[in-house]
Amino acid sequence: MKNEIEKNWDEMSKAYENFTEDEESYSYTIEWPCIKKILPNLQGKRILDLGCGTGRFDFLFEKENPISMLGLDISEEMLDIAKEKSVNRNSKVEFIKGDISNFNTYIDEKFDFIFSSTVFHYISDLKGLFNNIYNALNEKGICIVSVMNPVYTAQYPIDKNGKFPSDDEWIVKYLDKSKRAYIQPWIEYNDKIKDFLSTSYHHTFGDYLNAIISAGLKIERVEEPYPPEKWKQNNYGRYNSFIETPSYMILKLSK
Repeated sequence: MKNEIEKNWDEMSKAYENFTEDEESYSYTIEWPCIKKILPNLQGKRILDLGCGTGRFDFLFEKENPISMLGLDISEEMLDIAKEKSVNRNSKVEFIKGDISNFNTYIDEKFDFIFSSTVFHYISDLKGLFNNIYNALNEKGICIVSVMNPVYTAQYPIDKNGKFPSDDEWIVKYLDKSKRAYIQPWIEYNDKIKDFLSTSYHHTFGDYLNAIISAGLKIERVEEPYPPEKWKQNNYGRYNSFIETPSYMILKLSK
């Protein structure tokens, strides 16, 4: 599935950047405030971002004065956007291409803080990934992983060999581990990729917790952030949709 994911994100890169940079995006209004609340002190720390995309979080972390900041992503197109933003910001963040599922095979340094946002549902082997994170952390190192909430990914339609799903296929199938296929919300930002099908996996709460425990990591916090209260007044439909089916689960882990 690696080549499929790489191809998908190369094609979706610009649309995704436009979608997530919107000031009303879920990432800015829900995910980032929750992450910021549980961030450790990053000053003088070595940071690794697994699945960094266009570098959105890397530039936010850089403001905290870490000693080094490394972003890793499988998509060349996403990294090109990140590198262009880096130049415009006079940033010192380093970006490299690679598969996060086996990052330990080409990154052998240790980190004080490892971060990842909404990419673990593209990885089949959670236990292997959390084991690699454990081994890459310094003693007393911290990891924050923001994942798509299992309640949310449970409703992704089952992959039917590339056939586009109908709206009535978005129903919860929580214990079904079949590969999922669906249309991403950000394709509306790019007419060239209309009706573009993405594929990923569904992991349950138990899958995440058991993989973390197996790796020897300690769970410090589990957050399922709420949407902003202002949406009750100016966008109740969006607010209620998120209350019914939360998008994020954010885990703070320690070694």
